[in-house]
Amino acid sequence: CVCVCVCVCSRQQIPRATAHNNNTAIGESDPPKEMSALKVVLAAAVLLLALAATPASAAAAPAVVSMGQAAAGDGAGAGAGQSEGDNGSCQPPSTHHLSHCICPVDFHCEGPMCRVGRRGSSRVSGYPQDCTACTCKLTDPTATASVAARRRDAAASHIPSNSNTAPTAKSGLRVLFVTVATHREPFIDLLESSVAALGHTLKVVGMGQFFKGYGWKLKRMLEALHEHKDTHDIAVFSDSFDSYVFSNVDELLRKFLSFNHSMVVSGEVNCWPNPNLAPEIAPTIANARYKYPNSGGYMGYIPYIIDLYENKIAINHKSDCADDQGELIKILALDKNSFRVDHNSVIFQTLFGYARDDVKALDGRIFNHVTGTWPCIVHANGWDKEPLLQLLVGAGKISAAEMQAMQEQKATLEKTKVLQQRENAINERCKNYNPNPSLEPERNLIEEYHLTTLQKDLRRQLTAANVSWHQMEQQIFEVQEYRAHCPALEPAKTSKLACPVFQLYVYPATEDELRGMSNVYRAIREILLMSPYVTDRPEDACLFVPNTDASCWCEDCLYGAFDGRINDQHPKARRTEELLQAHPLWNNGENHILFELSDAPCLPWQPNQATVAKAGLSTFHFREGLDISMPLFGMVTFPAETRHKPAAQRPYLLTFRGTRSSRSDAMRNQLPKLHNGEDIILLLACRWFGTQGEMKGYDANCAEQEKLFETHTYTELLSNSRFSLIVEGFGYHSFRLTEVLAAGCIPVIAVDHYVLPYSDLLDWSEFSVRIPEHRFLDIPAVLRALPPSTVDRMQKRAAFVYENFFKSLATQVHTAVESFRVSKFFPSDKRAVATEGLPFQLPLGQDETPQQVLDDSMLCNTPTHRRKKARDKAVML
Repeated sequence: CVCVCVCVCSRQQIPRATAHNNNTAIGESDPPKEMSALKVVLAAAVLLLALAATPASAAAAPAVVSMGQAAAGDGAGAGAGQSEGDNGSCQPPSTHHLSHCICPVDFHCEGPMCRVGRRGSSRVSGYPQDCTACTCKLTDPTATASVAARRRDAAASHIPSNSNTAPTAKSGLRVLFVTVATHREPFIDLLESSVAALGHTLKVVGMGQFFKGYGWKLKRMLEALHEHKDTHDIAVFSDSFDSYVFSNVDELLRKFLSFNHSMVVSGEVNCWPNPNLAPEIAPTIANARYKYPNSGGYMGYIPYIIDLYENKIAINHKSDCADDQGELIKILALDKNSFRVDHNSVIFQTLFGYARDDVKALDGRIFNHVTGTWPCIVHANGWDKEPLLQLLVGAGKISAAEMQAMQEQKATLEKTKVLQQRENAINERCKNYNPNPSLEPERNLIEEYHLTTLQKDLRRQLTAANVSWHQMEQQIFEVQEYRAHCPALEPAKTSKLACPVFQLYVYPATEDELRGMSNVYRAIREILLMSPYVTDRPEDACLFVPNTDASCWCEDCLYGAFDGRINDQHPKARRTEELLQAHPLWNNGENHILFELSDAPCLPWQPNQATVAKAGLSTFHFREGLDISMPLFGMVTFPAETRHKPAAQRPYLLTFRGTRSSRSDAMRNQLPKLHNGEDIILLLACRWFGTQGEMKGYDANCAEQEKLFETHTYTELLSNSRFSLIVEGFGYHSFRLTEVLAAGCIPVIAVDHYVLPYSDLLDWSEFSVRIPEHRFLDIPAVLRALPPSTVDRMQKRAAFVYENFFKSLATQVHTAVESFRVSKFFPSDKRAVATEGLPFQLPLGQDETPQQVLDDSMLCNTPTHRRKKARDKAVML
């Protein structure tokens, strides 16, 4: 019977899928219109055979498939969009994505963690991994019509009567067709007409506006998605001047659902404009024909796309110069589950390069004879639109005369070079834009600080060091990286030294050697000589403290900040290397600890395999498992009763009092945007220049800000604030972090690329709030959303951390050694140290930083020409 049906219905030979068709939905090799009868008969025959072989008791039960399967012909079975290795079970997106467990057409979701969404999709309450508890059951055929009707009615209740967003008959999902265009060209009429033929209206965003770049294009798209997120479920985007829609909406949705992901992006032959990232985004399926994402076509759930653009790509905080396709490539390189690429043109077909020879017009559609698919949307990416015109004529969508008219219009545009001129203008303006998210995305501090030449030098250094593309992109635009020479460091190696009993050995020092040391390093040696771990037998030691001062105190091993000498090592830094390597016990630095306290983001000398406890350490120079980020000791102290003052008795939500300058980080210039004069008090004064009698600020805002600055003292604000802001100044770090903890405030840290002190030992989320710099303006909302009980718990933990790990120079040095001990040799002790503090009492007198060290710090960090009197005697930093 089956054979007869096939013979009768096969009126023409069906193109079959080739070996390339690994990303093709079930039945995708069949022509979508003429062969629909065949598919129905085949499905019916298979069903009859299955029923004949099924016991009567089993036949009455509803059919069950897993979330990754569907009945034949539904397009959700093995092939279409399932990730490599799918065996029919649910394969949810990665944990930080939205979870959408959606059953195929005519199936519904059942399971302990499932609930049916109001628009017909089955969504999971909870995290994506809960999808594994769900199954898809075939809806009772007698109830299908009423279920579909209820879904349509529910969807329609959310749509204005004049809206062209009617849900599709089967799914209940409402589709938005959208594009971006600033003006009309002939091809946009084609796209509009192809969408209109489906009973939809193309939403055109940006008409009449100035095209500022491809990042601007993504921002306009994000605005449109927000505008329509309550009236639509799924967005279908295609480029405006070179695309055409061939399929109906139900086919689009069926194929989209088969990918089992919240977003599907078109594929193409080139990895442009990031060819260097091609190895990072290798396809996860075999025989992918179009390996790389193309931003000219994509489809997905609107909330998911919003989240991707707004939070993961952070496009609103990036320059208009950002490349839309480049951003998709980069996010895919960072997270392989960001979206699915349509590698074999199930939905989207591009026409650049060899792709144009893969397709032909057949039966009013476009057929890809290499992948065996019938793409729904065709996009002529690149400058040449001729392949699309030829396909449209072949498919009967336009006449030869219409094609000729469009060719003539296109020739006129090419002759006047309108598009090329626009592209060239964008390329010139965007040739060195900052690709990273920023509060001022169009501002380029590298150019403002005249660091462009040095940026090329740094790029060469990083290329030679073989750093990742992502680190390169961030590091060369971080101003802090141009403060000092940063030698390439040896990667961390595993120590082979056994340590049954932890002991440390402090190298003896002669009187001459001691006199040559800074006050702070002499103090560090004296602290460690009183450690309970100290031994005078080097053969018993697990940790060695050299008699070479590597602290770079008062920046004495650096050239001046931003003096352009990032390629030149300071003579003292070079001498430090020589002295360290001359020690007979040095052993390439293994199991040695060095202390460095400069403002540089890196180590100005080569430490080999020594652990470096450094203040202000950058993520770009941090060697995981080897180095330790150190805080600076506080210059201002607070009594214990202030530190333990309850949050409910502190009237201010957030405070800051400090200085700014033309070369301090640009973040400080953002503070007035949050200051409200009530519970958010953020005060700035200018760094002062000139002689003692001719002090003046450096810009027009200094005088007005100075008046506000004098309304509160530093200690008053910290004593009465629940949270206090930590932002960059001349370096990543400052004394402020320790002082905020000393006052019992919870630090709010808006400093990118800063390794927080003792982060291998302490969980900073327990007593601080950290937020990316580009989300700075969100801080008030984030803080106000924290429950009072959470604030109380964080404040108590902040006070504990200060008293046990930050209180004095000695506390900090002992904590660095303890961090080394538990990370290298006794990891089982980590929890006890973090929750109970140091496992010994500090020797007498070590709970305060030596006055001589404080005096030195005052001279180094607040010299006379930058010092300002304060009513509370607190230094201005």
